[in-house]
Amino acid sequence: MAQEALVIGASGMLTEVARWLAKEGYQVTVVGRDRQKLARVRDGSGNPDAFQLLALDYGHTEALRTAMTELVARRGAIDLVVSWIHTTAQEALPVVMTELSRSERPFELYHVCGSRAWKTPPAIHVPATCAYRRVILGFVCEGEQSRWLTNAEIADGVIRAIRQKAAQAIVGQVEPWERRPSY
Repeated sequence: MAQEALVIGASGMLTEVARWLAKEGYQVTVVGRDRQKLARVRDGSGNPDAFQLLALDYGHTEALRTAMTELVARRGAIDLVVSWIHTTAQEALPVVMTELSRSERPFELYHVCGSRAWKTPPAIHVPATCAYRRVILGFVCEGEQSRWLTNAEIADGVIRAIRQKAAQAIVGQVEPWERRPSY
């Protein structure tokens, strides 16, 4: 029986992470607001049959709660979650963890965070069934300049964190802090 993965925010910088998980044999449910973008994640994969598309706005808490409950009922327990959730949706990650932990089966969660998590880590209540791991996205210094990470660099770093099962991983660099690029 294939393992189940859930990738939240898969239609952007986590596209290649979702495709890699499918290549690794996971059945991958991708979550995002735009069904067309999610379809591109699936269709650009070498394993399109491994994908389930879940088009919803994770900022709508009750819709997310219902979707997670239905997902587990339909697909079974989720083994691995990769989550990039904007800070505007404060309830989204707790809802995901609560609903997925109802199966009482252990799962890993890779919480992808922006560079601010280096200075101010998010306060997360983690259920006993969840192996919580944080992936902090930093930046790259190139001479006197600095820049944000590319989608490819982000995907490579998240995949590396999954392979290493790192409690905390930093993609790029977070120091010197004052060298962070401006938005």
